[in-house]
Amino acid sequence: MKKAGFILALLGVLAVSVSGAPLKKSVTWENIKAHPAPLPVIGELSPLPSSLDAASYWSVGSETLDRDFADFDNYKEFMRETGVGYARLQSGWAKTEKKKGKYDFSWLDAHVDGLIAQGIHPWICLCYGNPVYSEHGLDLNAKLFPDGPVMDGWLKYVKACVTRYKGRVTMWEVWNEPDGSKNLDSYPLYANLFVRTAKVIRETDPETPIAAFGSCSPDRKYIRQAMELIDKAGGTPLVDYITYHTYWPIPEKVAPAVRKLRSDMDRYSPSIGLLQGETGCPGQLEYGHAMSGIEWNEYSQAKWDLRQSLTHFSLGIPYSFFTMVDLNYGWMLQSFGLVRMNGRKEPVYKRPKFYAVQHVTSLFTPELKAVDGVRAECTVDKEMMVVGIEKGGKKVGCMLWFCGERPTASLERKLVDIRLSGLELKDPVYVDMLTGLVHDIQGITTSGKREKGGISFSGLPLWDSPVVIIERSEVKM
Repeated sequence: MKKAGFILALLGVLAVSVSGAPLKKSVTWENIKAHPAPLPVIGELSPLPSSLDAASYWSVGSETLDRDFADFDNYKEFMRETGVGYARLQSGWAKTEKKKGKYDFSWLDAHVDGLIAQGIHPWICLCYGNPVYSEHGLDLNAKLFPDGPVMDGWLKYVKACVTRYKGRVTMWEVWNEPDGSKNLDSYPLYANLFVRTAKVIRETDPETPIAAFGSCSPDRKYIRQAMELIDKAGGTPLVDYITYHTYWPIPEKVAPAVRKLRSDMDRYSPSIGLLQGETGCPGQLEYGHAMSGIEWNEYSQAKWDLRQSLTHFSLGIPYSFFTMVDLNYGWMLQSFGLVRMNGRKEPVYKRPKFYAVQHVTSLFTPELKAVDGVRAECTVDKEMMVVGIEKGGKKVGCMLWFCGERPTASLERKLVDIRLSGLELKDPVYVDMLTGLVHDIQGITTSGKREKGGISFSGLPLWDSPVVIIERSEVKM
């Protein structure tokens, strides 16, 4: 696929909401930009707009529209700016079939076609029950159903949905978090639901990949229990991806669990892909939902999303940011959004997380891959994430940050003397993934800087947010 042939100019343009009123200034973003790394600034990352023609690792959440927790028309114009390739929707059986056998997809048409108009490929999670058929819930922790009249109605709906959107969506996902806290013993029901649903999908749309689970976590035994039953039913060839959601306060803790999941799934088929299908961090202290009871703010939120997404890049796993906007659940207004919303579902301002996502999508295009073999020796006794970056089989840089603890709200960096072994660069620059600023590092590259097998720096700014040391030629400024 060809890359987008132009760069969206955002700097100096007044952001305007759908209502026509200017968006408010983000005080946190202004403060972040006022505290750059103590190095000469030579530019900043150029945001790349979303394009249907551009391959991408990255997706963003556009969920819960089936339950009207957000208003798509109020934020769709911001989506192209993120640079993501994909967006996740939830199909809404209860919203579509309010009378048995009568389907009204007009609401979902607007979302599917609206994403495509923004240069973003939609993927659809088929999930949740329908009170027309039973009392099974139409929300998170909805009860799964066995074979019978409810299943029959569900499969007819799935066929109608897949028939309508075949060729317009890039993946079908079967259910959302079936292993929620109230449903941990539901894996036999899920295995049956998946196999029956996936068969209908594959018969109706033989080409589009099918994802299983949308699991709460990659380390729960639920996936393994259900997968064993799916395999026994002959359903393994129907599983193209396994999706999971990880809301863990220390982002890097996910890596061992994901590697174990990969190993477990190889028993069934090495061709089954893993995909991080939904995760994010609150922008404030929340009293409900994921990672509640922790004093998050918009500084730690942006750092968390950077660390979690780039940890998945290091594992070679595609990633979906949760979520595009704050969601109004009625009993609470959630703060996970790239765009902060008010209680009327209207945009207020773009959070630092919004710009962090732009920085990730603009720099980490599919030409870049994570690679082992880069090691760091430094003067600070802190746990550090170090990941090599290659392009075309050649190392062109690395990313590094302090890990092992939750991201903080601090904007202070530590100056460290460091040697990166296994990495030889000709003309490196320093990219701060939070600010998006690109810095010159020639002045801190020590004598003997091009020593064989490594490169050394004196006074390199590091902190609990990712920075990238990379060849200047790989950065679009």
